[in-house]
Amino acid sequence: MGKFFNLDNPIMNFIGKLADTLWLNLLWLITSLPIVTIGPATAALYHVTLSMADDQYVNLTTDFFKGFKDHCKKSIKLGLVLLLMGLVLGIDGYIFMRMKFENVFWTLGFAAYIPISILYLVVCIYAFPLQAMFDNTLHQLLKNALLIGIRYLFCTLSLIVIHVAIFYITINYFTPLIFLGEGLCALLSSYLLRPLFVSLYEVEQ
Repeated sequence: MGKFFNLDNPIMNFIGKLADTLWLNLLWLITSLPIVTIGPATAALYHVTLSMADDQYVNLTTDFFKGFKDHCKKSIKLGLVLLLMGLVLGIDGYIFMRMKFENVFWTLGFAAYIPISILYLVVCIYAFPLQAMFDNTLHQLLKNALLIGIRYLFCTLSLIVIHVAIFYITINYFTPLIFLGEGLCALLSSYLLRPLFVSLYEVEQ
């Protein structure tokens, strides 16, 4: 029984990391409040959780704000670009819903709108973890997020499932899960992303 509660036990180690996500999620929420800083906040969150997934020692608060500072400028630009793209897609979606099946342009436009929206979602999922792990230009970052998301489809689907499942469970079954929120999503995602990013880095060398 004593071995189970040993901090070196993988189960206890993971439970400890889950507890850490409470604080990380709070830091993420606070630093995201100005809205324009949600990009740096998300990059900072992954800056910490990617290290946690590799069992590296982290000081949650210090490392979070270090990541926030290091990625602030680029992540603000990234967040604004993704927000603008999301607004355009949102407006297009509203227009398509209003038009419905009125003409052939609706069919052609909606046929293009669905895959474009999916690709946008893929970019959003990978962009900030990549920002936290690699030093790329904005153009390279968006390009790599898209290419990696398409190439590693199983990982992409798994990341989507993680976010959707946590959101669904929080809304419908266990509201207190909201206190883990994005912190838990980032931690679970990092267990998939860390080995993927390391393998990509080794290939580049």
